[in-house]
Amino acid sequence: MAEPPARSRDAAATRDQLAHAARALFAAHGYEATTVSQIARAAGFSPNLITRYFGGKEGLFLAATKAKLDLDAVLVGGIGGFGQRLADQVVDGWEQGDGDPLLALLRSSRPAALLALGEFLEDQATAPLTRALTAWGCTETEASGRANAIQSVLLGTLVTRRMLRTGAVAAATGGGLREWLADVLQGLVEGGSPNGLDPPGGTR
Repeated sequence: MAEPPARSRDAAATRDQLAHAARALFAAHGYEATTVSQIARAAGFSPNLITRYFGGKEGLFLAATKAKLDLDAVLVGGIGGFGQRLADQVVDGWEQGDGDPLLALLRSSRPAALLALGEFLEDQATAPLTRALTAWGCTETEASGRANAIQSVLLGTLVTRRMLRTGAVAAATGGGLREWLADVLQGLVEGGSPNGLDPPGGTR
């Protein structure tokens, strides 16, 4: 039997591979149902490396679920077309197969996970969008309200698609989902209401 290829001893690469494996498992099964042994086996390392590099399962969870939104890329174009740019970025992230860190946070009831989720939403989504809306001419009250509405739609859509898995939003694929989400987000950023929009369709 051929020997397995030698693994890199690079600490940063090992951490990244462990976090990558953990992110997918936490997103699929949640914190409580995912074990250290499962993560180590998926990454191809010994479980003791999780303790060495992360201090244990919770440290790895927090490292694996660090999320970042590149809102600068969608804010550059101004308010026109904002909904489509944000919808494209978000759906691209959902379609990646390596686990969604936000989904992992949502599936966990641990206080540290809920705190991390709240901090992420405020730092990466609500605050920068509120500042941008203010610069685009909204009052502070308008900007805060619209930013929070957009955050709620994105979070609710993620929960519906990946956790509840029911209804038209959960079943939508391809361009139908992007077009629907873009219309909803554009209506919210401009201060309108998404009421009356058709549910997302199928593949286009």
